[in-house]
Amino acid sequence: MFITREIDYAFRAVRALAGGGKLNIKQICERESIPTEFGYKILKKLSRAGLVTVIRGQGGGYRLSCDPDHTTLLDIASAISDSLFLNECVENGYDCINNTGDRKCMVNRELCRIQKVLDAELRAHSLTEILQADDQQTPAE
Repeated sequence: MFITREIDYAFRAVRALAGGGKLNIKQICERESIPTEFGYKILKKLSRAGLVTVIRGQGGGYRLSCDPDHTTLLDIASAISDSLFLNECVENGYDCINNTGDRKCMVNRELCRIQKVLDAELRAHSLTEILQADDQQTPAE
């Protein structure tokens, strides 16, 4: 699965921090309905990727350290998971058993097309654009 629950929680954690300022783990998790045990794990990965800064000590917390104008959903998802593929058959080097001779697997071909479109869409919009759209629009139908 491409967008796992962990990636969804990461999107939400970044959204909570995008307002500026510092938040602690409890504030982030309560604000975005993230289980605390996932919150720690996700914020650690976001920190390793340079998207979030950890502020240690009394009164510590987390702060967004990436530029929202140049950070995309694909950047956030990539910080959480090494494998961002719809299916294993779209990974480079996968040898589909349904490829025989000069006949290629039609499902693989279609999934590869969809993967490219999905990657392009996730890469096309900055975090700033997404947050502005979130403020201005009603939920999708």
